[in-house]
Amino acid sequence: MSDSSKNKKPEPDKEYVAKSRKCLMCRKDFTSAWAGERVCKDCKQTAAWNDSSLAA
Repeated sequence: MSDSSKNKKPEPDKEYVAKSRKCLMCRKDFTSAWAGERVCKDCKQTAAWNDSSLAA
């Protein structure tokens, strides 16, 4: 087995289906692009989201 085949990202067991979720910042419904997306694109454009000094 070659080194490059050992380092490949594993394939998911099932295909992700876009899903409607509530944004954790504004609570509006949005369609998430992947399973871990919980903040809508509008909120990701805000200063609060982009200000690294606010990170805990």
